[in-house]
Amino acid sequence: MHASRRPLLALVSMAVTLVGACDDTPEERDSEPVIELAVRRLDDGQDIAEFEAARDAFVARLRERDGVEVDRELRAFFDFGSQAAPTAPVFVGMTQYATSEAFGAAGEALGSSPEAAAFFATFTPEAFTALRPLDAAQPVDLAAIADQPGQVLEIAVRDLSAYEGFDQAAYEAARDGFLALLRDQPGFVAEYQWVSVLDPNTVVGMTVYESQEAFFGVLGNERFVDDPATAAFLFGYPPATAYVSSVVR
Repeated sequence: MHASRRPLLALVSMAVTLVGACDDTPEERDSEPVIELAVRRLDDGQDIAEFEAARDAFVARLRERDGVEVDRELRAFFDFGSQAAPTAPVFVGMTQYATSEAFGAAGEALGSSPEAAAFFATFTPEAFTALRPLDAAQPVDLAAIADQPGQVLEIAVRDLSAYEGFDQAAYEAARDGFLALLRDQPGFVAEYQWVSVLDPNTVVGMTVYESQEAFFGVLGNERFVDDPATAAFLFGYPPATAYVSSVVR
């Protein structure tokens, strides 16, 4: 097995053990929906059609599982790391499960399946986690995120443990100030804040824009880019992985 596959298989296995471990009230939180997030960079020379066939075969098995409610797929067109299009195709998969137990059971049942092995052999994982809303009162409805024609989705994954001298209050102030500014931009549709159920240091922000043109309009707005609130958050807390993607399904 290629070395890059092992971390993903280990994470799938770990999910079975750790899901719910970060909860303050496990019995209540385990009964709530979770969203699996998988960011996948195709390997050099990987045929996209072969990747899609392997993905669809795996997802077909996944959809047979109890508790799998919604499955989404996106393809990245902008990489915040390079400030350009991805150098290799990047696809983002998101799956909503009825409960964290359903998520863990799916990983246990399918993580070592032939479909999983064939699928995982086509890409290198850049991010894999399971999420709940930062605001526990926010409903989970993956089908409603970027659900209109032409809308695009920005996904930024941050590891809070990677920031030297991390201060939670300072981070939240910078995040909230940036989001307040972002909501005022033309073409902004919605934003979502998530926390990982596998690692309390992993947080994810998602922003929906009306279109690719709207996103690039925000990116090219000098007043927005040069605003102190933008610098405080994006330069103070750079994401580990961040892409903007068009909806595949």
